[in-house]
Amino acid sequence: MVRSFVLLFLSAAFVARPSVQRGNPDPAFEKIPFDQWLGERDQERFRWTASVPRAELSFHQRLIARVEIRLDGRDLETRRGDGKLVFLVQITDRDGTRYQDHGSIELSKLDENIKAANLEYSQRAFVLPGDYQLAVGILYTATGEHSTRQAQFRVAPPQHDLLPDAWRDLPPVEFIGNEESPDSWYLPDIHGRLEWAASVHSPARVNVILNVAPSIPVPGSRRTRSGDLAALLPTLKAISQTGSSSLSENVALLDLSRRRAVFHQDEVHDLDWPRLKASLGEANTASIDIHSLSERHHDAQFFVSQVRRLLRASEEPCVLVVLTKPLAFDSGEDLEPVSLEALPACRVFYIRYRAPAEPVPPFERQMAGRRGRGPRVGGPMTGNRPLPDVVDQLEPTLKPLRPKVFEVETPQQMTKALAEIQKSLLASDGQSSR
Repeated sequence: MVRSFVLLFLSAAFVARPSVQRGNPDPAFEKIPFDQWLGERDQERFRWTASVPRAELSFHQRLIARVEIRLDGRDLETRRGDGKLVFLVQITDRDGTRYQDHGSIELSKLDENIKAANLEYSQRAFVLPGDYQLAVGILYTATGEHSTRQAQFRVAPPQHDLLPDAWRDLPPVEFIGNEESPDSWYLPDIHGRLEWAASVHSPARVNVILNVAPSIPVPGSRRTRSGDLAALLPTLKAISQTGSSSLSENVALLDLSRRRAVFHQDEVHDLDWPRLKASLGEANTASIDIHSLSERHHDAQFFVSQVRRLLRASEEPCVLVVLTKPLAFDSGEDLEPVSLEALPACRVFYIRYRAPAEPVPPFERQMAGRRGRGPRVGGPMTGNRPLPDVVDQLEPTLKPLRPKVFEVETPQQMTKALAEIQKSLLASDGQSSR
C-alpha cells in the first residue's frame, strides 16, 4: 500500500516590508522576467494547482485570504536534493496595484518518499473586500524551469458590517509572514491599522485588562493557554487601534497566579510589543514561588484591587474592557466583589473567550470534574452530547459594576463585542450609534 501524506510549508523566506505604501513590491520579482513568464505557453513542467478559498475574518478583525498551491510530489522525486523550489505570489487589485511576496523550499530537505505526497504551500494575506487578479509562479532554481498560473478571485464583504469605518485606511492587501508564537499571534510586522472608534470625538478613557494567568483544564477538551492567547492577543491589538485622537487608552496584563501586573502601558497609540512580548515570557514560566503558592487565596482580590486602581485613575466618561478566559480559583478563595466606593461611573465590558474544544474520549469526559463555585458557561457539543459546563469565578467579582458579558468563541462574536464598546463611547460622546 502506498503511503500518502501532505507536507505543509509556509513562507519561510518572507521579508517584512511596510505594507501601508501603495503596492508591495518584492525584490525577488526584479530578478526574473515574471510578466514574460505569464504570457508564455507550454508551461506544463509541473503538475500543480493554485486556488484562493473564501476569505475569513480573523481575531485581528481583518479578513484573511489564503493562496493555496498544491504540487504533485512525483514531479519532485527526480529533483529532490538539488536547488530550491521558489513560489512567487502576486495579487493585483482593481486599480492595478501589485502586491508581491515569495517563499522557497530547499529540495534537499524533502522526504525521500515525496513521490507519494502532495506538497502544499500556503501564503496568507490580509485583504479588503473586492475583486483581485492572482498570478502565481513556481521556479526550480537548479535548471531555471518555471510554470505560472493566473486566476480571478473575489473577497466578499462581511455579512454584517458592524464596524463600517474600521477598514477605511487599510491597504487592500498585506502579506502575512511565517513567524513563531507569540509573534504569530500579534503579527508585529503588519502595519495597517484599524480605526474602529474613529467617529468618537469627545475625550474618554479606555482601560483594557488582559488576564494572562494559566487556565484551569477545561473538562471535555484539550484547550491550552496558547489557544487563548492566539485569540486574545490579536483582540488586544485591535482594541488598541481606535483611530480616535480623543480617546486615551490604558493597557494592563495581569498574571493572577503570581498576583503581578506583568505589563502596563498608558496613553497607548502603538502597543510596545517588545516589552509586552517579554512580559508574556515572564508570565509563562512554569515555576511559581512558595510565597505565591501560600497566598493563592488572594488571587481574586488582587484582580479586584487592579480594577479599582485603573478606575480610580480614570475620569468620566470611561470604559473598562476585561479580556479573559474562564477562570476558577482554589477552594478558600476570597471572592469579595469590587467596592464602588470612590469609583467613577464607568461602563464595564467582560469578554470571556473560550477556544473551540477538541474532543476527547468519552471516559475522560466522564472523569473530568468541576472545580469551585461561580457561574458556569455552557459547553459546546461533542459527539451529540454537551460537554460539562465551565466554571468562571472572575466575573462575579465585578458584579457591582454591572458588566456587560460577552461569550466569545469566534472573531464574529468578538466584532459584536467591539461594536457594543463603540456604541457606548458614541453614547457618551452625545452621538447616535450606527
